[in-house]
Amino acid sequence: MSNEIKASWNKNAQEWIKTIQNNAIPSRKFTNPAILEAIKEVRGNTIVDIGCGEGWLTREMKSLGWTATGLDATEDLIIAAREQSNQTFEVFTFEDIIKGEKMPNPPFDAAIFNFCLYGKEDVIPLITKTLNQLTTEGTVLIQTLHPFFLIQNGLAYKGQWVSDSWNGLPGNFTDGHSWYARTMEDWVQELNQIEHIEFNIKEILNDDDKPISLIIKINKI
Repeated sequence: MSNEIKASWNKNAQEWIKTIQNNAIPSRKFTNPAILEAIKEVRGNTIVDIGCGEGWLTREMKSLGWTATGLDATEDLIIAAREQSNQTFEVFTFEDIIKGEKMPNPPFDAAIFNFCLYGKEDVIPLITKTLNQLTTEGTVLIQTLHPFFLIQNGLAYKGQWVSDSWNGLPGNFTDGHSWYARTMEDWVQELNQIEHIEFNIKEILNDDDKPISLIIKINKI
C-alpha cells in the first residue's frame, strides 16, 4: 500500500467511520449481503478481515459464528473498531503480510479482502502470502468493484489507474488516492499466476440488473 493511500485514509478515517455508521453508501445494500452470503458458504472456524476499516464486517462474522480477527493499516479505524467490539483488532499493513510477518491469531480457515485492494503490483504477492497463513484447505474471498465501472465512467475498457478513490461517495472526503482498476481478463490472468489454487468469480448486480461488484473465491488445493 503506497504512502499516498495511507495518507488519504489517515486524513479521511473519521469521515469514513461516519459514512459507514450512517449506512450512507447506496451500493452497500447489495454488496454487504453479497459478501456475507459468500462467507456463509465457507467452511471453518477462524477468519481474518484484512482491511477491516471500522470493523463492521468483522462484527458480522462473529454473529455468523466465526472467531474473527480484524486488521487494518489505519490506526484511527482500528481504535473505532475496538470501541465497538471485544474482538481482536490490530494495526497490520499489506506490507507486513507481503514481508511474511505473522498475522495475529493464525492460521486462519478464511481471509477476506472487502473493497480494499487498490494497488497493481502488490495484489498477487499479497494474496499469495495470505494463503500461506491459512489452513490446508483455506479460502480467500475478495470483493472488488466490477470492471463495468470503467464503461459506466466513460473510460477505456483496460486496466488503468483511476485518480480519486472517494469520487462519487457521499461525505466530505478530501485528497483521494489513486487505485488500479482491472478488467475481468486482468483478474483471470493474474489469479492464474498463483500456484496450487482454484478460483471462481461471481458478479453482483443491483436492482437494475447492472453489475456493481465481483466476489472472487480462491481455494487452496
